[in-house]
Amino acid sequence: MKYNPRFAAVLTPSNRQSIRFSFQSGSRFPCIFEAFSNVNSGGVRRVGGLRVMSDGVFENGYLRSSIDRFQAAVTADFNSGSTLDEAIQNNRGLLQKNTYTYLKPEKINSFEVGYKGLFFNRTLKVDADFYFNRYNNFIAQIEMNVPHTTVAELIPYYLNDRTLQDRYRIYTNSQSVVYNYGSSLGISYMLNSKYSINGNVSYAKLSRTDNGDGFEDGFNTPEWIGNIFFLGENVWKTLGFNVTYKRQSSFYWRSFLVNGGVKPYGALDAHISYSFEKSRLDIKVGATNLTNKYYNSFLGGPAVGGLYYTTLTYYLQ
Repeated sequence: MKYNPRFAAVLTPSNRQSIRFSFQSGSRFPCIFEAFSNVNSGGVRRVGGLRVMSDGVFENGYLRSSIDRFQAAVTADFNSGSTLDEAIQNNRGLLQKNTYTYLKPEKINSFEVGYKGLFFNRTLKVDADFYFNRYNNFIAQIEMNVPHTTVAELIPYYLNDRTLQDRYRIYTNSQSVVYNYGSSLGISYMLNSKYSINGNVSYAKLSRTDNGDGFEDGFNTPEWIGNIFFLGENVWKTLGFNVTYKRQSSFYWRSFLVNGGVKPYGALDAHISYSFEKSRLDIKVGATNLTNKYYNSFLGGPAVGGLYYTTLTYYLQ
């Protein structure tokens, strides 16, 4: 049983302003892939973190990050004139036995404070918030290799030979506390009864102490996302329109399929609409990514180009 308390409060200094506070806690159990996966993806076996899937791997594995340092040091000593045996013995202390273990539920404590206000005769609306999340047992992946021997004297030799070890990427829990914090700001301004400008921007960041152990958090969230809108309603009779520009910063993507950087991108969306009131027919013509400039919002998926559409809506009554 998990106890997850939640508290919230709203203060209204005036009928045009409000301040909100909230605290909540929660738990996240591993999803099916994190718990039960068993996929061989090109020499790396991606395995779920429950004992039924990874029994023996945690107990006999060595952190891949330490193996990389060990192999690089052995190669450098060997190239400097040492024998292979001397190079392995001199650098065996770089190998680090796995210290992670089987999956447990992830725990989060979250705090948020926000503000909403109306100004200039309600023509300007401002909505801002800040949040801070603290994770215990944050679920992510760790790479480790298991040598084809359990004899202590032979393990360094096996871990120096890529053919004498098995490579794993396993879901487990972070041993350090992980923090996620961010904020957002939304502004809406009515130019007049027909036109308005709206915009929003958000910032998100994941932070943890880097132990050099190769633990991969898989946050997969850009730090900055922004949108700006220009809207018109009843510009001419029932004619309306919306033009939106959206922008996303670059970020590093980690998944069971592919790892790598996602480039920043911007895209323009637009539509116009008109309502034929007498015939009870509405028509909308628009496009997402109007300029048809292809971009990837994540790795391992298709590039996104322009989408152009027409929508007809007929009201029966």
